[in-house]
Amino acid sequence: MKKLEDLSDEDLLNALANGEPEALDVLYKRQAGRVLTYGRKRGLTPDQAEDLLQIVFMQIYRKKHLYNPQYSALAWIYVISRSELKDYRNRELKDYVELPDSLSQMAEPAPRTEETTELLGQLKEREQSILKMKFLDDLEYKEIAAILNESESNIRQIVSRSLKFLKKKNAKKGDTK
Repeated sequence: MKKLEDLSDEDLLNALANGEPEALDVLYKRQAGRVLTYGRKRGLTPDQAEDLLQIVFMQIYRKKHLYNPQYSALAWIYVISRSELKDYRNRELKDYVELPDSLSQMAEPAPRTEETTELLGQLKEREQSILKMKFLDDLEYKEIAAILNESESNIRQIVSRSLKFLKKKNAKKGDTK
């Protein structure tokens, strides 16, 4: 039998799911630096990045049975990292930001969410998903490509074409009003 250190990340996740908690230690040693860097590149302080790292690996352990071996282990770890970073930032905002009541009295119109949703609905589901990863989840093209097992240039092209399509549709909609 192979030692855990000799296993791929995918095999380590499978071993973890099959009841070998030591596999998490090996995975942690391999991937902790990447998760820390991910957090730091997205504006976290070193202490916040450490917090994120701990949360991510707790979630890896909790969700070990959800890993699908047909996908890259690193992509799965990044998906968890992205999700936990988003949750972490939301918790931080709730703790520190209290909006003044005067904001509800602002004269600016509310965002046109129905129109935006309608426009996005005209895109294919795959295009919608890629735009969500790029603009809402704030992922880099390289990360999206890794998650979807596509080339980075293909992802860039899909984003570019989707945005052109949306601009064209939005301009037509503006002309009819």
